[in-house]
Amino acid sequence: MVKRKHPRFLVKGDAIVAIQNGLNRIGKVKDVSLGGLSFEHIYDTELNWVDSRKNLFLWIDDFTLHKIPCRIVYDSPLSTPSEYESLTIQLITSRCGVEFKDLTDGQADRLNFFLKTYTKGQV
Repeated sequence: MVKRKHPRFLVKGDAIVAIQNGLNRIGKVKDVSLGGLSFEHIYDTELNWVDSRKNLFLWIDDFTLHKIPCRIVYDSPLSTPSEYESLTIQLITSRCGVEFKDLTDGQADRLNFFLKTYTKGQV
């Protein structure tokens, strides 16, 4: 088991994340910490973007956190849900792990607010 530097928390509600720089992806946040987050996304091709640096945007309700520098740590395919098996296009559901890099004081403050307001129980 990997020992994490920061505890991860489950997100209350539907937090959406978008990552951009070259390949753009949007997904649903699964868990988040001061050091990073994971999200699930569905696309029809593999990304091969691990270790690439990106900018992250996060929003839920009226809250936004934008232009967060990050690094993709992993992007692993998940088992395909049965409801996708009959589709003509084979969608790949993946879970992506992101590490935050060099947050400004303002970004760190907003992230702390997000953790206090929009998360529940540790993972």
